[in-house]
Amino acid sequence: MTDDYPTFIARDHNRSVPGKLDIPYYVVDSSCVVPMRQIEKRQFAAYTIRPRIQKLLPKFFKAPDLLLVNRAFEGAIPDFHVEVTDSNIPDLVASCDIDHSIKPSLSFEGGRLPAEKLLRFFVEQTLPRFADERNEPAKHSTSHMSPYLHFGQLASLEIALAVKEHAEKHDINADSYLEEIIMRRELSFNYASNVELPDRLENLPEWALANMAVHSRDPRNPQYSPEQIERGETYDELWNATQKEMLLRGKIQGYYRMYWGKKILEWSETYQQAADVMVDIHGKYALDGRDPNTFTNILWCFGLHDRAWGERPIFGKFRYMSGDSMKRKTNTRAYIEEIRLMEQTGRDPAKQV
Repeated sequence: MTDDYPTFIARDHNRSVPGKLDIPYYVVDSSCVVPMRQIEKRQFAAYTIRPRIQKLLPKFFKAPDLLLVNRAFEGAIPDFHVEVTDSNIPDLVASCDIDHSIKPSLSFEGGRLPAEKLLRFFVEQTLPRFADERNEPAKHSTSHMSPYLHFGQLASLEIALAVKEHAEKHDINADSYLEEIIMRRELSFNYASNVELPDRLENLPEWALANMAVHSRDPRNPQYSPEQIERGETYDELWNATQKEMLLRGKIQGYYRMYWGKKILEWSETYQQAADVMVDIHGKYALDGRDPNTFTNILWCFGLHDRAWGERPIFGKFRYMSGDSMKRKTNTRAYIEEIRLMEQTGRDPAKQV
């Protein structure tokens, strides 16, 4: 029995392992509120998947039955068991064959208990502000749940139930958050489960493919190499701060991640190179990388789950985001200064728990 997960290692294992076994092989969807296989085919926008999920929610949007152990395990502890404690984690990490140049996040602690603590903080302190302030990075009004969701340390069902229960008890409108964690997130899982390679631009809708064909030769000035982008070496002070947030926190605030991706599209030699750079940076640094949400959010920059907008160079009909609009809509200076302080001190002044 294992996880029905549509990307990365789990996807490959679920294809290759059953044929090597002489016992049944079960996969269980522990990622979505409404299991992704309940939606029969690929959906192309939130407005098409929403009524399908809403129809099924009464069946699935409730706490599961209490799980009880009927028979305790009586076998010997296997040789590969490793005891993990706070004191031995540094040595265990040092022994791993990984890229040790990637520094630990200044903002997030892994594990079930820190995840529960952060969820309580969000529900009790931040949820009332979420709808109005979620697109203001300096306000820190989002849930920060994506790393814990990605690693299975919290389930979207328990997060959604906690939010719903607290909102009903305290007369808070939580519709905007439930839309994100159920409708939008499960649209991502629907996409990833219905395509072979979720990071490829070939999966985009026809209008987006046609748009790229028309504008593929538009001059890009300036252009930055993948290495310059990874190091955050551009003329754009705000964009550089978003990339540094990725390096320091292991995550970029959602609204600014849209801007981050749109500028990489604008500065890269080709559309696919831009997508590859975004995927590679997330795979290397992001605590929520290699996730259906990651691939969907990246391809959203190229028109996935979006609509056509007005024409402009390079973007064509793709939605455009500019530094000037970020300055009008958000407190960019506060955000830039916060990232600068993190870089200087090695501490996150906005760490919530």
